[in-house]
Amino acid sequence: MTVKTDGIKEFKTLKSSHPDWHDSIEAVFDKVVAIRRDLHKHPELAFEEIRTAGIVAGLLKEWGYEVREAVGKTGVIGLLHGAAPGPVIGLRADMDALPMNDKIDQPYRSENDGLAHTCGHDAHTSILLGVAKLFAERGLESGTLKLIFQPAEEIGQGADAMIKDGALENPKVDAMAGLHVHPTLKTGEFSITEAKYSCAAVDIFELVITGAGGHAAHPHQTVDPILIAAQVLVALQQIVSRQTDPLDSVVLSFGQIEGGTKATIIPDSVLLKGTVRTLKPETRAQMPEKIESIATGIARSFKGDAVLTYHHVTPSIKIDEEMRGLLTETVSELFGAQALHIASPSMGGEDFSYFSQEVPSVFFRLGTKNGEQTAFPNHNSRFDVDEQSFLYGISVLSLLTHKFLQTTKGEKE
Repeated sequence: MTVKTDGIKEFKTLKSSHPDWHDSIEAVFDKVVAIRRDLHKHPELAFEEIRTAGIVAGLLKEWGYEVREAVGKTGVIGLLHGAAPGPVIGLRADMDALPMNDKIDQPYRSENDGLAHTCGHDAHTSILLGVAKLFAERGLESGTLKLIFQPAEEIGQGADAMIKDGALENPKVDAMAGLHVHPTLKTGEFSITEAKYSCAAVDIFELVITGAGGHAAHPHQTVDPILIAAQVLVALQQIVSRQTDPLDSVVLSFGQIEGGTKATIIPDSVLLKGTVRTLKPETRAQMPEKIESIATGIARSFKGDAVLTYHHVTPSIKIDEEMRGLLTETVSELFGAQALHIASPSMGGEDFSYFSQEVPSVFFRLGTKNGEQTAFPNHNSRFDVDEQSFLYGISVLSLLTHKFLQTTKGEKE
């Protein structure tokens, strides 16, 4: 069963310009939808994608790919070689789900309590399997297609783990592409940023504010860490408003405050937990020192102290100019220039960024909205996608792959 969308008319235009591609893509569509619904019913958390990885590996083997399993713990790599030597392009999909309930009213709703594919990784995996099936049937004239099915994106560790396990080597990947489903765009639409960085670097930090506790009735006999924490919370926002170029982008947010056991007791310490998001690597590098300087300065002025623990999670996604141009050309050729929207960079994180730091890469958004049921944001318990959008995702990734392998093959021969 497919869902009728406003975008189907645009997809049909592919039949007149690329009839063979159009028919090949439509031929794999039902299989892709069936895979997606099965994965959606059986979500798995980061580094626990055993069933998902098994399905991926099994299908790739069935379709004639060279398969490597347990890459970066639960990742899978599929290789398809062309008839002639040439460059290597990598396509990536993430496989993990989120620890939350699935509230969609569909027969494919999650059967695993407290787990849900509310970010669309089931769609990413299924789309990439659709690309795999298409090329297994069409073959490659030259070069190599490397399919990277990655675990643990939601905790920002899967891409790095796969790279350390050799995912970009043997054969060495020359370029990468990836997508993310997004309900801010209608089915048949795509978006990419014109900026150098498309998603923010993600850092997590903890501040322990230490004072000297005592009776709340006698605050003058204490060093109040709650009061100090309040001053620190406000002052740290000046990093964004007064220490950062207004044309740059920084987000500094707190998500947790822990301290105290009773209303009448001033505690000895307070714990603050927050996140920092930056686009430019040089801005990111400055943040730990700025946070520590302000927090310790304020704490010590009240006779307390502050200790910072800072964790770098994922870097920014770096967009390669040539790969961006190839994506623009591909979307325009398939669906017209109007199908591709220019978006601002996102301050959300994506660990595709690790791949983009190693090889020239492009990362774009795929529209999945068609009515109220598919308009809920990512990470919402009612998040769902218009499955007709898979036609567009498979189309762009497939033709982009074909174009890259054809246009750069001379350099590798």
